[in-house]
Amino acid sequence: MKKLLMAFAVLCSVSVLHAEPDYYAAFCAWAPGQIPMSSGSIIWGVRGTLFYGDYPRLNGVDLAIGVNRTRESFNGLSVAGVLELANNANGLQIGFANVVENEFAGMQVGAWNHVGHGYGTQWGIVNTAGYFAGFQLGLLNWAEDLDGVQLGLVNVIEDQTLCVLPFLNIGF
Repeated sequence: MKKLLMAFAVLCSVSVLHAEPDYYAAFCAWAPGQIPMSSGSIIWGVRGTLFYGDYPRLNGVDLAIGVNRTRESFNGLSVAGVLELANNANGLQIGFANVVENEFAGMQVGAWNHVGHGYGTQWGIVNTAGYFAGFQLGLLNWAEDLDGVQLGLVNVIEDQTLCVLPFLNIGF
């Protein structure tokens, strides 16, 4: 029994040593050379990216000249020169292109904004969504399903009988 308890204690201590730490800041020129190096780390603070950064979770401010990718979840403010790509996001995204593959709540401002399933506001040249509840303002606004208002040159809500309208489209 004593040996079993000792083996259990050793296994527990080894698993603690391999736990991914949390960080308050990260910098990245290119993802393989990012600081901190661990791609499993959680950032609680600021991430700065020159060309391409990739972390699973970020809570705070995300600044990039190039591309920032958050594989699991992002919460906070994101400003990206080229692309902000997240699996799930809450907050404000500002950039040339903002893409949230799944769940989104907040506001996107950019040339192209896309969400899989979102709540909030999209302001851009092109705004696209699977399901969206809120307000889309752009030249082209497109949603498979919309509970809200589209204001733009061309507005598309696929699940409506009259699915394409100029200037204003309302879906509920």
